[in-house]
Amino acid sequence: MLERWLAGLLYYGTLVAASTVAAGLTMTLLGPSARGWPSATAVVGAHITTVGIALFILLPIMRLILMLGVFLHQRDYRFSAIAALVLMIVVAGSMIGAS
Repeated sequence: MLERWLAGLLYYGTLVAASTVAAGLTMTLLGPSARGWPSATAVVGAHITTVGIALFILLPIMRLILMLGVFLHQRDYRFSAIAALVLMIVVAGSMIGAS
């Protein structure tokens, strides 16, 4: 059960993130520029590309959250603790990196 959910999350998450990046790049590259300044379409496209990249970055974190939820539901507290510890390490590393 867990393997199927993880495979679905990673497959569809990658599909959504890649589609978002492709849409953003398309908007950025096809947006006309006037006098060297990017158009509003190009700026919005760049933001959409950034969102797609953020989705790629969030996929492993979503995997950890899904695993933690499944392990807690199955009352497998040892693996729940391991998943929670790894999630806390990722969050702490992100907070340290952001500051």
